[in-house]
Amino acid sequence: MHLSEKAVDPPGDARPDLDIFLDYAGRMGFRDKDGQPLISWTEPESAYAAWQRCSAGRPCDYTDISYAALRSEGGIQWGGERLYADGVFRATPDDCESYGRDLVTGASVEETEYRALNPDGKAVIKAAEFFPLHEDTSSDYPLQLITGRTIYHFHTRTKTARTPELQAAAPDVWVELSADDAASLAATEGDLVDVVSPRGRVRARLRITPIRRSTAFVPFHYGYWDTTGVGPADADPGRAANELTVTDWDPVSKQPLFKTSAARLEKVPR
Repeated sequence: MHLSEKAVDPPGDARPDLDIFLDYAGRMGFRDKDGQPLISWTEPESAYAAWQRCSAGRPCDYTDISYAALRSEGGIQWGGERLYADGVFRATPDDCESYGRDLVTGASVEETEYRALNPDGKAVIKAAEFFPLHEDTSSDYPLQLITGRTIYHFHTRTKTARTPELQAAAPDVWVELSADDAASLAATEGDLVDVVSPRGRVRARLRITPIRRSTAFVPFHYGYWDTTGVGPADADPGRAANELTVTDWDPVSKQPLFKTSAARLEKVPR
């Protein structure tokens, strides 16, 4: 754990996050069960003290790490020099608040099943069954589309696109394709192409790379917040990769499946 002190005063009308949170809580009139103001802290140190009380007796107990120690000593490793050095883990059935979920259905695991896994021993390792892709390729959509990142941007670029050097390095969406697949499309480096899936369409510049054949890659950083339009209806065609992917999610983590889709490429006439 470490304490990050304020470096400069916020410019203009900008305010620290904590001030905004406290103002919001005050305007909403949040109350506790006794009718008293729910938020009793007023500045960072008293907010940390509230967190210490909240964490007391929990696996993430911060009561022994004082605000003063964080300020004077710098980074402090939570839990001592080595976690669980005593070999006691917070995994016993009597100590759990839940017992995990089935990796296929997402259904809650019952206590009796959890006890049978012997959580008092070593870590419980569950094998996940293999499932084929949710959407396979076809004659209409012969490419397997994958989405991912570029080194220059983070998520939807709400921060990195405001950094001139990063925005200049990767200002707009593109699609990567193998040389063989590009040749079959009669397309060359820099051509405009439409990436089409059963759900939508994205227009991007073509990059020919050593990517695997029958696979296309589109970065997911680009959308509509920094364009003149407000959404796909005003940007024909779009540039948000997630409009192409399937609507599904992992049953346990609820992580959306934004990574794959069947697709085809259409060359845009000059």
